Amino acid sequence: MVELKTPSVGVGQTALFVAWMRQLESDRPDALFRDPLAATMLTALAEDPVLADVAEVIQQTHTSARGFPAYFAVRTRFFDDAVLAATRGGIRQVVTLAAGVDGRTVRLDLPAGTRWFEVELPEMTAFKDALVERSGLPLTCERHGVAADLRGDWQSPLRAAGFDPEQPTAWLIEGLLMYLTQDAGDAILAGLTELSAPGSRLMLEHLKAAMLTEEGRPVRERVEEQGASWLSARDDLASWTGGHGWQTEVHAGDDPRIGHGRTVAPLPACWLATGTLTRAGAHSVNGR
Repeated sequence: MVELKTPSVGVGQTALFVAWMRQLESDRPDALFRDPLAATMLTALAEDPVLADVAEVIQQTHTSARGFPAYFAVRTRFFDDAVLAATRGGIRQVVTLAAGVDGRTVRLDLPAGTRWFEVELPEMTAFKDALVERSGLPLTCERHGVAADLRGDWQSPLRAAGFDPEQPTAWLIEGLLMYLTQDAGDAILAGLTELSAPGSRLMLEHLKAAMLTEEGRPVRERVEEQGASWLSARDDLASWTGGHGWQTEVHAGDDPRIGHGRTVAPLPACWLATGTLTRAGAHSVNGR
């Protein structure tokens, strides 16, 4: 059997937390999605002490921030729908930056010929590759795990894995930007724009600025208990992405128009955005 090495505390443990939340959603009779990879993870790590720590954080989250768990279900479904719209609109190349234990490559009904690149830290990439293999779940696309640190050069490993900058790309940035400094987030957006062909799509999440104030303290403490920290937030996603050539539509995480009937607590206060490239990136301009 494939050996799984549990990710260390910090952002790696938050990935386990989110996967567990997705499993809780999958167990509901009215689930907005069903994630069999999350179920595999919980079974495989059943005896691992790290899961006991994650379970405690989940219990505290339900107690201190009611309505918080519903956010993860709404966020997941929002980006599910956005990815499916992009691929059914003709895009056949998807890149997730900081993929965690995301199960979309085994559960979304993707068009034939879709290639999906999941960029993550080496430790998380090894864990995810082993988890997918152990699960025995059939992939619904051509999946590539790409080991890279998003705070450095991630573009070269992505290209080396077979990414084609000549093809339109659907970029997914979920649960990442708030763990990076604002400068690092700027570099991420500039970097992916450089690799984007005309017709590319952007899907991203970020914190509202209020989450770094006293208002966000209860949820922020839950994050810090997992060994991670929020380092940035912003309320200007439309203008920020627009400055890089993306025309973006932004929703608050508790916007009932995207909630599918779920009541999401004001905390965590996040933005969910989707956009289309309207101005050529540096790749297209320079002809690389």
